[in-house]
Amino acid sequence: MKTLAIVLRALFSRREAATDLRVSRLPIFVSLALAAIAANMPVASIADQEPARIEGTLFVEPFDSLAKAEAATGSTAIQTQDVSLVPGKWGQGVEIKPGGFVAIPMTGNLLPQQGTLMFWFKPNWSTTGSGPSHTLFSWGWDDGKHGYCVLSDGWWEPEGSPYTYLVFENQLYLHCNCPLTFVKDQWRQIAVTWQFGKQASARLYVDGSLTAATVRPCGAAPSPRTPLYLGSDRGTSSAKGRSADGVFDHLCILDRMLSKEEVREVFRSQEPNWQAIERRQEAWLYDVLQQPYAPKRDAAGRIQESRALLDESSRWASPGGAEEVIQRMARAGFNVYVPCVWHGRGACWPSNLTPMDTGVEKIVGQEPPGFDPLAHLIRLAHARGIEVHPWFCVCYADARWKPLAPFIEEGTPAGACEAHNPAFRKFAVELMMEVVERYDVDGINLDYIRTKGISTSATAQASYRRRFGGELLEDMKTTDSKGWPHPSVVRWQDDAVADIVREFAVQARAARPKVVISVDGHPYLPTDKPGTQGRNDFWWAQEGWVDVIYSMDYARRLSWQKTEAIRAHLKRPQAAAIIVGNYEKTETGKVVSREARLVADLIGFCQRKFPGNGVALYWYGSLDDAQIDALRAGPFREAARPAWLRAAHGSGEDQNQP
Repeated sequence: MKTLAIVLRALFSRREAATDLRVSRLPIFVSLALAAIAANMPVASIADQEPARIEGTLFVEPFDSLAKAEAATGSTAIQTQDVSLVPGKWGQGVEIKPGGFVAIPMTGNLLPQQGTLMFWFKPNWSTTGSGPSHTLFSWGWDDGKHGYCVLSDGWWEPEGSPYTYLVFENQLYLHCNCPLTFVKDQWRQIAVTWQFGKQASARLYVDGSLTAATVRPCGAAPSPRTPLYLGSDRGTSSAKGRSADGVFDHLCILDRMLSKEEVREVFRSQEPNWQAIERRQEAWLYDVLQQPYAPKRDAAGRIQESRALLDESSRWASPGGAEEVIQRMARAGFNVYVPCVWHGRGACWPSNLTPMDTGVEKIVGQEPPGFDPLAHLIRLAHARGIEVHPWFCVCYADARWKPLAPFIEEGTPAGACEAHNPAFRKFAVELMMEVVERYDVDGINLDYIRTKGISTSATAQASYRRRFGGELLEDMKTTDSKGWPHPSVVRWQDDAVADIVREFAVQARAARPKVVISVDGHPYLPTDKPGTQGRNDFWWAQEGWVDVIYSMDYARRLSWQKTEAIRAHLKRPQAAAIIVGNYEKTETGKVVSREARLVADLIGFCQRKFPGNGVALYWYGSLDDAQIDALRAGPFREAARPAWLRAAHGSGEDQNQP
């Protein structure tokens, strides 16, 4: 009866979604399960058979032989190198040895506009995070820029990384990653779905579960330039012989983008142990949630925990908007508000240094003369026991906003001010200090504290020449022995951005000793591949310039291992915290609120796993009533007072601010 219930649920959920799909027949799992029931045989035995053909299949290769593959247009010849047939998940599979590949012609077998690529893979290795990367497949795009698609466990350029990366179109920045563990001799189903239109999207599924996704603005889809290279990086523009080193079975390419439900359905139809596997997939989250929540408390028994909410809009600039935001925050249980006051297009307060944001200016113009939106917000928040940490997108520049033109040159990365211009760095510090000195702020949050690329402007080249005596354009072409960027280029970038962070920290703490300085970033260790945009938040925390590093981790599955590693190497482990996300992007790029239970669970995970500087959520715009109720009934059921473990003015020691 339990099996029948599963089948019926799948059947009815499929019927409800049928109007959005190009398939009219029953789901694979349902069809096979009903047939099994009719034959009075166990449903689990379905997965012992070779998988059934899926509606919309363009190409399928079961690897029972290497003579030919079944394709929509007939037989397709494939090329191989250093491969052999070995036992597969069903019958035979193909083992691709280091340096080997299976090359599959793309014409007629893969549609660039949309599709799904699925296969089973069993590695001859286990993920370590420090060994060589393994490329599962790749192909080149005919986009005029030598673009490529690659799926790799470990960052496929240098060696070693605890993440699996899907770079679907590198020239469109259509990429995503997830922390994924491969285990030697353990089969995993991999599925990649994609579609192009006004928005291009690509999604990575592992064992039927969505693990990573990306959506970017786009136009027409490029055409494939190379064959599909299974088990090799030969399809990329800088192939270095990286291989999968494992066994593949049942490769299938479809002419449509399967939905999340369909991918899970196919996985369950092919894997008899799907229930145990799905439980293991979520063990990282629910095993931690089963641990007791034991927050710090003050002498009166009140919880001491910062609970921050970021808001990228200016909805708080009107009196009514501010009241609504603070009321909803308090109802949910947040006690720290992080409103964006500088997004590279004007100040959200009456500044003496720069014009006001035009949107905020319109709001202020409707109020009595002298109305100050930031001062009003802070008064309301403090009356409810909520701290305010104004958020600055420090180096960001909206190209349409002319007052920043003096800080943007030919060669400056798009969307950024010239960080190698001392005048800009001085302006950035003074802008933030105006807020620190004028308003009763509790903290300052630094975002876009990076160059957004390597500048080749005249100012930048002259700065590099003075510092290192070499030519920037030449050193940009060279790498070190690990294949990492030229050390002088990295240091030059790091020093320029660090100058802003260091100078601001000194001045802000002199003016307001208890101010909390936080940064939004993606921290990396000194032993990792260095970034080239000057954002070295690990270094800033070690030096005591910032109190909190917020790792921007908005995926459904948190990259908690990364934060754990960062904390293990910091002088102040509690400096590292996570901002979790409360939104999703659909295949068309539409932003929707994430299911409330998952949002509450992610916050609860961070409370238990990474105590110290509290929890944070991005962003207010997706905070719906269901999430408010789930937070208040779950991780925020008991109110808390903000508390921080801060750097002691650069000494690296903790200071507790109750």
